[in-house]
Amino acid sequence: MTDLKKFLENIHKRILELKRSDEYKKCLNCDCYFALLYYMKEELSKIEAPAYKEMLNDIISTFNKRKEVKIHQCLGCNPCPPAEWTTELIRKFKITR
Repeated sequence: MTDLKKFLENIHKRILELKRSDEYKKCLNCDCYFALLYYMKEELSKIEAPAYKEMLNDIISTFNKRKEVKIHQCLGCNPCPPAEWTTELIRKFKITR
């Protein structure tokens, strides 16, 4: 579980960095980004530690905004950080839906 916690912390940090970049404007309405948020939300909700509540709330808050924006399919950006991070998360921890 410690590996998962550290990994999720790292991805959350990368998401925060992405939010500060101009690239984020594209990601904000992208299926790739919301797939990442979905998996982050699922994995964070399994961790019962108060320190992760704020991170989980941030992810859920952003994930829920998908209802307010028009979501587009993957644009095929290269690189696509959200898609890469999602793949990394799924492979490393053998996550299934």
